[in-house]
Amino acid sequence: MITSNKVNRYMESLIPPRAELLMRMEREAAAERIPIIQLPSIQFIRFLLTMHKPKRILEVGMAIGYSTIWLAQAAPDAHITSIEISEEMVRRARQNFAEAGVSDRITVFHQDARDGLDGEPRFDCIFFDAAKGQYRTYFDTYVPYLVEGGLLICDNVFFRGMIAEADEDVPKSRRGMIKKLRAFNHFLAEHPALETSFVSIGDGLALCIKRREVM
Repeated sequence: MITSNKVNRYMESLIPPRAELLMRMEREAAAERIPIIQLPSIQFIRFLLTMHKPKRILEVGMAIGYSTIWLAQAAPDAHITSIEISEEMVRRARQNFAEAGVSDRITVFHQDARDGLDGEPRFDCIFFDAAKGQYRTYFDTYVPYLVEGGLLICDNVFFRGMIAEADEDVPKSRRGMIKKLRAFNHFLAEHPALETSFVSIGDGLALCIKRREVM
């Protein structure tokens, strides 16, 4: 969390009540230490999608399907393709999709996201929330499928504030990932085909609009 606990609690207090399913998933994730997107971040993404109105969304990293359900509710005309490597997470997510009544709008691929997708799918919005050290690989694999004017959203790009710490202050087990994430953030910021903004909400979001097809 990169905002203070006090500010974060205040922000969460301003978010309208969620469905009981989502609140139950939040409790499960907290109890089992399942990584899901922070509430202020997904509420902000919901706001973006209500304006962007995507019809085809790709989600890289699904876990128990918490963010997937938010995406489905924010973009009711969209079909969502989600990729998740954990068999257990896929099983639980499918149960949650059925309970939320959105199963018919979600296609799940149980695989390593680095393997890509067959064919040449096109997406209006892509959301990265999987292994942070692999974001550049995901970019190279999937952003060519993002349409011109499409939206790329990457979560955890400030990673608990470690992104701004001196190397010696970052735990040794995290230094390799942080180095890759810093390089990725600079890559997004300097990419000539993207309009990019970073938002210090939740664990940090990178928001990119694809301005042209040349990648």
